[in-house]
Amino acid sequence: MLSSVVLPALALASLAAAKQCVNTTVPVTISARTGIFNIAVPQTNLDAITFAQNLTQQGRNFTNAALTGYATTSGTYDISTEFCMPDSSNSIMPTVQVLTHGIGFDKTYWDLSYDNFNYSYVDVATAAGYCTLNYDRLGLGNSSHFTDSQSTLDELQASLEVSALAALTMMLRNGTLPGTNGTSFSKVVHVGHSFGSAQTYALVDMYPTISDGIVLTGFSLNSSFAGFFVAGSNFMQANSNQPLRFGNISGAAIETVLNLVSLTDLTAGFDFASIVPGQNLPNGYLVSSNEGANQYLFLLPGFFDPNILTVAELTKQPVTTGELLTLGSAAPMNNFAGPVLVLTGSNDVPYCGGNCLATGDPSLASIPAAVAKSFPNVGASNFTAYIQPNTAHGINLHYNATGAYDVIQSFLASKGLASS
Repeated sequence: MLSSVVLPALALASLAAAKQCVNTTVPVTISARTGIFNIAVPQTNLDAITFAQNLTQQGRNFTNAALTGYATTSGTYDISTEFCMPDSSNSIMPTVQVLTHGIGFDKTYWDLSYDNFNYSYVDVATAAGYCTLNYDRLGLGNSSHFTDSQSTLDELQASLEVSALAALTMMLRNGTLPGTNGTSFSKVVHVGHSFGSAQTYALVDMYPTISDGIVLTGFSLNSSFAGFFVAGSNFMQANSNQPLRFGNISGAAIETVLNLVSLTDLTAGFDFASIVPGQNLPNGYLVSSNEGANQYLFLLPGFFDPNILTVAELTKQPVTTGELLTLGSAAPMNNFAGPVLVLTGSNDVPYCGGNCLATGDPSLASIPAAVAKSFPNVGASNFTAYIQPNTAHGINLHYNATGAYDVIQSFLASKGLASS
């Protein structure tokens, strides 16, 4: 049971629906093998397009062509987390879900406040009795950023992020994760989206007993369509695309410019010091260009609230060159032997080319169903591939998102992974 002593620690935490949450910065000391790539980090928006052209060239594996060797990247980094628990629970053995977001998002993907939290995955999971841990992946959101261009290529890669995920998981297991009052979780499941699913896949391959069950959303192992995502993003340097968020612009600088052009009368009384300074991200942090790109990447027309696209654009997160080069580093065969659910939108672009049912093989129900072949230690009764109808890649942003959430909770409960 989660100790009642947890409640005072959550007194200043956010409260929504029937959940209590605490936001904590967690330092992790990690190490990983990272690739050495013999390319220049893109420094302009045109460089970013050239990088995308190289990545998407048919018949060429640009990652392998650029790879010259390996190094070990080590360090202590801060990971921004949100730990949530049901508002009231009688669980003796609570299960915690570790939620890893994909490219273009941060940890709020799992706990969207839009429309009074009606799109919140965390709300549905905690209502079903689970605890949750969602976090900003390393290098993004409120987690540690990398401050020079070269590190966006050499250090911030998939393998280092998997190491951070492993560290957070072990803290949950041994009761050392800040904000949980020393609770040791004997049942831990991992839920990912897109690149977060790829990291979850890699995690349980490296550490087959670290998770009791995994859910891979927005996912398949068919890499044929990855170029659609890269090209559709129309990548730009994050610091020039949204300079107030990702650049080095402060309120004082804005005020100075307005003074120069004599516009201060229009802003009289405004506190420029209240403007949060930009993140000052270096070149090499890339971001999708605009709302149109985000719709193409994540949303199915007619099946989402147009206003949520605006929110997605205003809150979008970047991706680094190192992450893009290591997107396809998943092992073809996975060592994990526990329950696996793959849940992908019917019209997912990056993993299904826009139609997950167009397999070209009458014996294969869907493109995500082929993932079963990569889990030789998982029996047929422990593997499920579910296609969420009327949904594209950004599952949580569609009108029927909660239907997908219910499928996940039901799957976990059917495998004995619900809180007890």
